[in-house]
Amino acid sequence: MINHMSLQIRTLFICLIFAFMSVSSLQAEQAAGQNPELDPVDEETLDASGRVQKAPAAPNENLGAIVREAEKIKKDIIELNRRLYQFEENLLYPSNTQLAVFLSYAENTAFVLDSVELRLDEKLVSTSIYQESELAALKNGGIQRIYLGSLEDGKHKLTVQFNGQGRNDRYFRRKKALNFVKEEQARFIQLIVTEDRATSEPLFKVKQW
Repeated sequence: MINHMSLQIRTLFICLIFAFMSVSSLQAEQAAGQNPELDPVDEETLDASGRVQKAPAAPNENLGAIVREAEKIKKDIIELNRRLYQFEENLLYPSNTQLAVFLSYAENTAFVLDSVELRLDEKLVSTSIYQESELAALKNGGIQRIYLGSLEDGKHKLTVQFNGQGRNDRYFRRKKALNFVKEEQARFIQLIVTEDRATSEPLFKVKQW
């Protein structure tokens, strides 16, 4: 039933996108004028002394309104997409069943993360591959959610494999395992990439709340 409702939500959003595209296309045609291939009429009039006065071309008064309306529709669709995404997320992952896993960097950590593999109860549930821009965001204090799922209450095991380049061009593959008990509330786990200050080898700490 949940998957069916999720499909309905996505179908509704796709229909709204097509509607926006149709409206934008119509507005563009209107903005172009009824005769886009013809040059604008250059009218001339005579003043009281008989001299020719050139009348200014009539501006397209509707163009600005059309552009503003198109921008408003675009913003409304973006906001609707955000709300639909939040609704779908709450529908698929009720707050009392949620398991969310986050990744962050400790300050002054030089380890260059290539990828993270996440296993829940020995099943691969998430793989993340990192580019320079993403690593820069993490090293500047960003926190990335790498997994969100629905989990039944009871005992579980989370296993994370970190792959990346350490100091002195040494490549590391390290695993971190965490046994935990899921109760009748959401569980949040934060994985923190750091280093041993003495050996400069990467360490991975876990924070739960």
